[in-house]
Amino acid sequence: MLATVLSATLHGLDGRVIRVEVDVAPGLPGFSIVGLADTALQEARERVRGAIRNSGFAFPPRRITVNLAPADLRKGGAALDLGIAVAILLGSEQVRAVGRWALIGELSLGGELRTVPGLLPMVTALARRGVRRVVLPAEGEAEARLVGQLDIASAGTLRDAVDLLRGPRRGGRAALQPARVELAAAAADERGAGGEAPGQVSVARLEPAWPDLAEVRGQLEARRALEIALAGGHGLLLVGPPGSGKTLLARTIPTLLPPLDDAEALKATVVRSVAGEPVTELVRQRPFRAPHHTSSYAAIVGGGPRLSPGEVTRAHDGVLFLDELPEFSRDVLEALREPLEEGQVAISRVGRATIFPARFQLVAAMNPCPCGQAGTEPGGCRCPSGIPERYASRISGPLRDRIDLWVTMPRVRPAALVHGSPPEDSASVACRIAAARASQLSRAGALNARVDGRRLRAACGLSASAERVLVELADLASLSARGTTRLLRVARTIADLGGDGVVGHDHLEEAARYRSPGPPGELRARAL
Repeated sequence: MLATVLSATLHGLDGRVIRVEVDVAPGLPGFSIVGLADTALQEARERVRGAIRNSGFAFPPRRITVNLAPADLRKGGAALDLGIAVAILLGSEQVRAVGRWALIGELSLGGELRTVPGLLPMVTALARRGVRRVVLPAEGEAEARLVGQLDIASAGTLRDAVDLLRGPRRGGRAALQPARVELAAAAADERGAGGEAPGQVSVARLEPAWPDLAEVRGQLEARRALEIALAGGHGLLLVGPPGSGKTLLARTIPTLLPPLDDAEALKATVVRSVAGEPVTELVRQRPFRAPHHTSSYAAIVGGGPRLSPGEVTRAHDGVLFLDELPEFSRDVLEALREPLEEGQVAISRVGRATIFPARFQLVAAMNPCPCGQAGTEPGGCRCPSGIPERYASRISGPLRDRIDLWVTMPRVRPAALVHGSPPEDSASVACRIAAARASQLSRAGALNARVDGRRLRAACGLSASAERVLVELADLASLSARGTTRLLRVARTIADLGGDGVVGHDHLEEAARYRSPGPPGELRARAL
């Protein structure tokens, strides 16, 4: 008998509706899956077989063929497990369904339902197709309910899902469950009410405690550069010896950024869902991603067996912080060039291709040399001759040209840490950043870092004398066309922070102080 159910799978950040067709026919027992299924889906045969038997049903000893339509779309993951199992039960006439349902979920051998990454975009795709009732794992119910106008039914096991499809029970004997031994239950009994063993703390429930900007002392220029960068969405590089406060300053960024609007929050929530993070509500805080410098190319850019989003996508509409920038591999650093310009990254693998959004703001930090002591005091650098220049040259010229603000952070004297009045806190600076961003969005519909060409020149309103200053500064620093445009963008942001309608000489001169020092040798000279 032929049975058909609807399910969904992922393609990049988008859900794809899949029609699961199962033919249970007479013949030699067999179980085959067709329709461009990946390894995880081919292994669904064993998961489905075990789940059906251990849920009190009979696995039909017949020739079973599963077709996943459309046939030309490559499918991956375990989200189709539940749909395949239920279709087999329908095709073998062990179950009769009432109504039209879609089913999503991974099955264990014992018949338990497990949630899958990307539940939100998959449910959204089903809603666009006109599906109104969806059965999915209980763990993903809160995430699925973010999609309105759907009847969401959660189930903990395959048998629970079957009971939902059968409709209201009319009495009768319950099916016998096969006996099973679960040694893991003893360990669960020893845990507390929250699921942790006595004396343990659940790390998943701990929220990061971001430091306040008032904790950063003695770095007025770096604080000003960070404010300018966040107000206009500009790239920022902090250069200084260890202990100068580079990482501390960067970790204050989440306390300075305004929350996401509705459209941005929905996209950030979809990205988090596809990345496999738990989702119970819309994400309102702007992403702040800080991957380790040993992260691989696929972890930063995206890819892998199921084309997962990388850190550049998980930082979309937020900040990507790269500490110890020269320690990242050359391939990773060079791969950042296109996303910084285009705001997206294209991933291509054999038979698959997708485009991920990647409009992030780059904030990075680095030491001036391998020992980190260049510029601290005369004779402080212990690196051999030529090593500091080689270290700085790990950041290629094209990538340097895409970083708008370069700041050298000297070592802070103990007196500056102990004495003096406390600097501005995050709340005060965040208000100015939010006001500057609102002005840019109302004027051009985008932050200054994303405005160029005619719109940028119109927004700056340069006078004839200001144009001459801009040309002189660009010639003096040997700026490229991209560098000159970025200089003008930073100057426009400085004017926005000051509430000025046009860009003047002082704005251009301050922006020029933050430009890249040029060749690697000049970076060390600036530190010295």
